[in-house]
Amino acid sequence: MNKKYFLYITLICGILLGCSQYSNSPLSVGFHNVNAKYNALFQANIKMQEAEKILFDAHKDNYSQQLPILIPIDSNSAGAVGEQLTAIIKKASLVAERHQNSKWLDDAYVLIGKARLMKADYKNAIETFKYVNTNATSDKARDAALIGLMRAYTEQGEYQTGLRVAELLREEPLDKENTRDFYLTKAYLHQLKGEYETSVAIIEEVLPYMKKNEQKARVLYAAGQMYEGLDEKDAASEMYLAVNKSHPSYDLGFYAKLNNALVLGQTAGFEKLLKDSKNKDLQDKIYEAMSMVEMRKGNSKDGVKFLQASARNSQNLQQLPYTFLKLADLYYNKMGNYEMAAAYYDSTASLLSPQDPAYKRVIEKQRSLGDFVKQYTIIKTEDSLQKLAKMNPAQLEKVLEKVILDKKAKEQADLQRAQDIVNKGIQQQAKSNTDVFTDPNKTSWYFTNPIAQQQGKTSFTTVWGTRALEDNWRRKSKDNALSFDNPTNNAQATSNNNNFKNLSIPQDLGIKADVAELKAKIPFSADALTASQKRKEEASFELGKVYKFKLNEPRNAVISFEHFLSDFPKSSHEPEALYLLCLLNEDNPAGKETYRKRLMKDYEDSYFARLLNRNTNETLSTGKESEAQKLYAEAYDYYTQSNFTDAQTFIETGLKQYPNSQIEDKFVFLKTMLLAKTQSVEVYQKALKNFITDYPKSQLISMAKERLQAAEKK
Repeated sequence: MNKKYFLYITLICGILLGCSQYSNSPLSVGFHNVNAKYNALFQANIKMQEAEKILFDAHKDNYSQQLPILIPIDSNSAGAVGEQLTAIIKKASLVAERHQNSKWLDDAYVLIGKARLMKADYKNAIETFKYVNTNATSDKARDAALIGLMRAYTEQGEYQTGLRVAELLREEPLDKENTRDFYLTKAYLHQLKGEYETSVAIIEEVLPYMKKNEQKARVLYAAGQMYEGLDEKDAASEMYLAVNKSHPSYDLGFYAKLNNALVLGQTAGFEKLLKDSKNKDLQDKIYEAMSMVEMRKGNSKDGVKFLQASARNSQNLQQLPYTFLKLADLYYNKMGNYEMAAAYYDSTASLLSPQDPAYKRVIEKQRSLGDFVKQYTIIKTEDSLQKLAKMNPAQLEKVLEKVILDKKAKEQADLQRAQDIVNKGIQQQAKSNTDVFTDPNKTSWYFTNPIAQQQGKTSFTTVWGTRALEDNWRRKSKDNALSFDNPTNNAQATSNNNNFKNLSIPQDLGIKADVAELKAKIPFSADALTASQKRKEEASFELGKVYKFKLNEPRNAVISFEHFLSDFPKSSHEPEALYLLCLLNEDNPAGKETYRKRLMKDYEDSYFARLLNRNTNETLSTGKESEAQKLYAEAYDYYTQSNFTDAQTFIETGLKQYPNSQIEDKFVFLKTMLLAKTQSVEVYQKALKNFITDYPKSQLISMAKERLQAAEKK
């Protein structure tokens, strides 16, 4: 071998051996520092910047809701940057594998932890950050790892653990970048906890560390919202004004201006904003703001009108459920229109994410009001039918014809409205076909546009109500339209009838068939009237229970039960209604005593009288229980000897003297058995049904059901 080449090879080998990642020689450390920073770590940082930008740009904010200071981590969204995150972990891991003596090793581990955090891989992210905190030689990397650890705990809702990590950082001399990230993460944590005062105070500290960009604009907007929630209008206005000085997106800047106008009460420019073509996609927000102005004036009617306009013009599927929710709450809390509230809670529930904090409340309201509407509709329908039954034939014929004409006119008007919507959609589709071809993600076709579909569904429900998919669905609609004696309805009906006369449709088309259909529902006979009254009675009682147990409205429950007792004296539900009125009047001793006396006087032996005593008396002592057992044994002996008179006496004594006995159900069941010997089959059957209802956990329940089944076969 040539001596010259041998020397070159020897020199290169010496350099390579001296550059081992386990060597602390200046040459080795310098070599690995350069390779770690400008090779693997450089590429990993480029990928991290790509991933952060993609996630930031892809995130859709709902500016009507409290804006999160930091964009929440979402495992679903992370899928869009899966390639980048995998590359980050792979590249940063090369530093750990090949450059152990590099000063950038700690930074590489921090990058790995951040990538895992962005993937919502909280377990591994936390382990990585803890490793850096324990083993890092770089204070900056250790601080960054602790900030990442605090963020991981915050995203999982472990706020106290996150705050303990924050305490470790509070006394650290952080550099500018870590100071910014620490403040933002801590402000975000307090925001999620609902501690807005603390959150905005921290935001005030972090703003000088942030560059003017859209991220800073979002933070300013979030602070403005929190100040507004704290009723600090001047501070809120200051933040909203600062948004547009920080290079926000058009939408964010628009909402900041709108919110600032609302905070300051400057509402004169709304009409101008509506006419501005640049705001076409934001009309829903403008209408919502107009609604808020009217609501602050106490004008609920116009507030609802503008909110409905907001829903009709919504182009934001994220915003739409919150508009529906505001309408639902308005109809429920301010206007007391539970039927419309129920319809809007239905629409809200169909769009709202199950993860939304309001979802549980919406579902509960939807179910409760669904029950309310069901009972209320029965009452209204039966009441209207009974009024119709009292009319003379000539008058009835005219009323029914008018009802049919009004309904047909309304249906025709609604169909025309629907056709107008379709025509408008066709025009918009033709106009946007070019956009669809150039951007496949854009869709204006109704059946592939979820927003358009939801708007159509909501409009349909508002007009027609909930309908089964069946033939002639319009003809079988809304029995409650028979509430013909409402002056407002009459005025509307006259208007609709006049409109109908102008249509080129024969007025008598199908009217006779429709009149006959309505007549078939009217309770003309005594039996039909009794059945109608029974349905109304059951619904009236259930309505009171809906108020008490499902809507938690004690005042309305009291009113409902009092009307029930007045309208249906001696109802089979009267004992339970009296008992519930006792419970509802807990804070009104005089009222409670009135209903208690009535219950004890008229239904002393009822389950509900005993239940009331059980609620007020102490549990029986062991000695009293023994006495009750002995009394029951004697009553049973008399029963087996067919001495029904003495058996009855001992049973009544046991129920009166020992109302809280553990064997109360045995006394009641034995009393029921006595009825089989001394009363009619109907009385016996009713007693068995009451026992099954009143003592569902009794060991005698299966025996009671068997005996009821046998009695019903007789």
